[in-house]
Amino acid sequence: MPNGDAGEKTEKATPYRRRKAREQGQVAKSIDVNTAGIMLFFLLFVYFGGIYFGNFLLRSYIHFLSNSPYLDPTTAVGDAFQVYVKTTLLLIFLLMVIGIATNVGQFGFLFTLYPLKPNLNKLNPVEGVKRLFSLRTVFELIKGILKLTLVGLVVYLVLKSDYSKFLASLHSVPSLILSFILKESLKLLFYATLLYILIALIDFAYQKWDYEKKLMMTKQEVKEEYKQREGRPEVKAAIRRRQREIAMRRMMQEVPKADVVITNPTHYAVALKYEPEEREAPYVVAKGVDNIALKIVEIAKENDVPIVERPEVARTLYRLSEVGEEIPQELYKAVAEILAFVFRLKGRRLPSKSYN
Repeated sequence: MPNGDAGEKTEKATPYRRRKAREQGQVAKSIDVNTAGIMLFFLLFVYFGGIYFGNFLLRSYIHFLSNSPYLDPTTAVGDAFQVYVKTTLLLIFLLMVIGIATNVGQFGFLFTLYPLKPNLNKLNPVEGVKRLFSLRTVFELIKGILKLTLVGLVVYLVLKSDYSKFLASLHSVPSLILSFILKESLKLLFYATLLYILIALIDFAYQKWDYEKKLMMTKQEVKEEYKQREGRPEVKAAIRRRQREIAMRRMMQEVPKADVVITNPTHYAVALKYEPEEREAPYVVAKGVDNIALKIVEIAKENDVPIVERPEVARTLYRLSEVGEEIPQELYKAVAEILAFVFRLKGRRLPSKSYN
């Protein structure tokens, strides 16, 4: 593969990279989804709650006019202000709910203060000019113009289709004129909302695609991330080597405690210990081949541990047993004979508890 390919972002983002991007507030998000949600809320609010709030305001207005000669101006202004504040707070609360719901619907619940961290690059005028004339800015500008054009076209087509009805309504009583205007406004809002929902879906799909594209990684980045998270190969190799050294030293410390070392005589060595009070059968305390086998034999000689040459038994023990494990059952008889021989040399008897 050419070296130039190392800089191409051809790999999908790893879960770790996705998690880090999310922690930094980088998510796939479309502002148009929020706008479409607000427009849909207003459409439903007007359709289902418009009559109720309209009648409420109308009753308040009639009550005010009917009792205006008898009302204290301060009381009247206070009542009107209360109605205004309650209505405004209700709308603000509902808009907050809509804003949270549209965001959570896009990328799930996310709370991070990372975007608030000071960033000197944002104060750099050169970077500011680059952002101002970037392809992203041009795209957003074209997208905004296109959205305004489409919404304007929808408004024009709706008004054009009902233009004759509007002219006819001008000769009607004021209540009918007002009713026609309200119906047309609701109709405009309905079509504009449908159009904006379509725009939001398209934009969200684009933002998702653009987000995935930005998160893509080069092969080298994937390798570096793996090294950072899993550890560099040379470090891991050094750790494994150190672990082997510690295990080897610990194993060699057990050789002087062995009852016997069975050898090949030079290529294999297996040290056994038998503790009938704790184990059902003899177990391996150390084993090795070549240099390790020679080291086991050397330590055994230094500590007067009996060494017995049984090539076939030594090879089978090495192949079928692990350090700390009891010997396999098929070797019980052969090992029992060796231990009996060793114990006789030491003037001891093989414990009466039998494992053969």
